[in-house]
Amino acid sequence: MPRVNEYTNDGVRFTRAYANGYATPISFPTILTGTYGDHYGGTGYMSEDRPFLAAKFQAAGYDTAGFHTNPHLRDDKNYDVGFETYNDFDDEAGGLSQLRYLVTQNLDSNSVLYKLLKRGYHFFRTTSGSSDYTEAQALNRKALRWLDQERNDDSPFFLWTHYMDVHYPFYPPEEFLETVTDRSISKNRAISVNGKMHEEGATLSETDTADLQALYRGDIRYLDHHIGEFIDELKQRGLFEDTVFIVTSDHGELFGEHGLFGHPPSGYEESFHVPFFCFGPGIPEGKEIDDIASLLDLAPTVADLFDLGEDDRWEGKSLVPSLGGDREEEHAMYLGNEDVLAYQNESWRLVWWRTMDNPEDPDREWVLWRLPECERVPIADQEALVERFREELETYISRTEQAEELAEPSVDESTEDRLEALGYK
Repeated sequence: MPRVNEYTNDGVRFTRAYANGYATPISFPTILTGTYGDHYGGTGYMSEDRPFLAAKFQAAGYDTAGFHTNPHLRDDKNYDVGFETYNDFDDEAGGLSQLRYLVTQNLDSNSVLYKLLKRGYHFFRTTSGSSDYTEAQALNRKALRWLDQERNDDSPFFLWTHYMDVHYPFYPPEEFLETVTDRSISKNRAISVNGKMHEEGATLSETDTADLQALYRGDIRYLDHHIGEFIDELKQRGLFEDTVFIVTSDHGELFGEHGLFGHPPSGYEESFHVPFFCFGPGIPEGKEIDDIASLLDLAPTVADLFDLGEDDRWEGKSLVPSLGGDREEEHAMYLGNEDVLAYQNESWRLVWWRTMDNPEDPDREWVLWRLPECERVPIADQEALVERFREELETYISRTEQAEELAEPSVDESTEDRLEALGYK
């Protein structure tokens, strides 16, 4: 990410940062509220009892806005708490939504006809320039329009933008693909390997996987370019020097490691290890921090940086002491959810395949990893540590079960279609 690195090299890079979820619905409650997704009644609906970071900025007199294009984060699930402007672009999915929804609901997903129609759909999407989400350039325009036309020029602002351009399916513009690989990947080839990844990942060859990785890197370079352009626009408006930037991701991605593709239920490093950069006024320059951190720490850290006050509901910890090199206490965190749950500290991760089968060994419910090497260690070699970690995991599950589960709002056909197109169904 050369454009982002222009700035992160003058800021702070957390080299061992982890998303707390292996997928968006599990991870985003930690980002926006500093609380675990399974707690407070789960992720079906965001409980008003959570400490929303945007609400804290709003109470402190900031103008607040959120721009995203992920159907999991809709305002009817209460993700918009604290945002005066909240735009999730439900109108961006395109005219084929109704037809595609009928196909997905009425044909067997394993049938030849379904797969042919799906490939045809993706071919039309890529050749027509349409997409199942708002692309970075358009999302930037909407956020900049808010900055120019809606916010109060006399007020500070809190702005969240969430981009989907590095999400499945991977179709980077050719000009960006060429910067990261010398592989020749046609549109038909891109459609084919994306389809295989979603429908039948186990059939992907080494060549297929290499092409997918190249497409993914091309999408990363494309997004990097548009993040750089967004920063350039802030400079032109005189907003850059007084703005703190944080760049991160809500989960990782698997490309055949452990026999998995995408971001399915998992306890693996590739699912959780994410970039986490910050730069701007008050942030140390040119610093790498090797302490473990998680996205659960993001909200309390931002609140600390901007003197928004403490909140005993935060389940993460402020990383401000780490920025100054002062953190001494052991840091630990939960990763995943009640189906596949892990507990880790600086040196160890214990994974509990609680309701899902371990794909590498269905009979092995518990797996211990030594960090940062990500080396499997027999449970019997660390019995005392494993017992302590098991108690921590049981505590997490106990708290999850104590809260009344909040019902998920109904989803319309268009949203169902968008979820399926993005690999969620």
